[in-house]
Amino acid sequence: MNFEKKIEVRNATKMYGKFVAVDDASFTLEGNGATAYLGPNGAGKTTSFKMMTGLINPTRGSILIGGYDIQKHRKAALSGIGALIETPEPYASLSVKESIMFIGELKGINQRDVEEHIETFGKRVQIPDIDSKVGNLSRGQRARVVFTSAFLGDPGIIFLDEPTNGMDPAERIIVRDIILEWKKDHLIFMSSHLLQEVTETCDDIIFINRGKITLNEKTSEVERRYKSKSVRVEFSNEVSMDKLKSAVGKISTDVQKDSPKLFRIGFDGAVEKRVSLLKLCQSVADVVAFQDYGSSLEEAFVSLIKNE
Repeated sequence: MNFEKKIEVRNATKMYGKFVAVDDASFTLEGNGATAYLGPNGAGKTTSFKMMTGLINPTRGSILIGGYDIQKHRKAALSGIGALIETPEPYASLSVKESIMFIGELKGINQRDVEEHIETFGKRVQIPDIDSKVGNLSRGQRARVVFTSAFLGDPGIIFLDEPTNGMDPAERIIVRDIILEWKKDHLIFMSSHLLQEVTETCDDIIFINRGKITLNEKTSEVERRYKSKSVRVEFSNEVSMDKLKSAVGKISTDVQKDSPKLFRIGFDGAVEKRVSLLKLCQSVADVVAFQDYGSSLEEAFVSLIKNE
């Protein structure tokens, strides 16, 4: 079977009665790499994932996965994918091993290959003791078990809907490193509300709001266009709020005090203004830290929502 690493969404619309969850969405992803699917809650991300993985059918339009129309050739379209959609809960009565073996059986993967996957990938993800009952695991531990199951069978295309939901920072680092490694020879399409996670892992960004695709660009281009519009400044000693406001007043009237030595200053994001702000702050007192407050993706996220 010829299975391409390609996702084609062609004018896909999903309606629930009169409510339009996804509105005439079109995009194509092809080859190796990781693409982020971003948008506010209720924007249509999970609905899109469900359509792309055959859990629901579009009201109109078509979706091709690996070169196969998922409505006409569902088995072929799903044969080369792995997916983690919403927050799936493994059966509480099963052990960790039984839970992953069960998914392997559903995917038609032989027992030896599943056991090898548990031994190699499972160790990498640091899944709990394979004899532990799933019902006794923490939320983050269950998330790692489900994450392990999504990568069974070395799928060419992997859909990850909020893959680190419920995980602690250490667990998120493990997942981040795996995505960075796997995207070299797999196609990964993932949603996340953790924009730092997106910055670190994803090459491209597709933004959806109110069911409509409003942006489809390289991550680097989005970061270039949407500069952070606040800086955090830390001084070597305590600084008077009035003195700092007076010094930077020609550039910014948005000065907030986090501590006697730490301030946030808002401005229009222009590079020349950033340079001037640093010089003005240094005229007040010695500066020990001067950095963006928030990220470029946060600026893009807020701006795109406001524009809608």
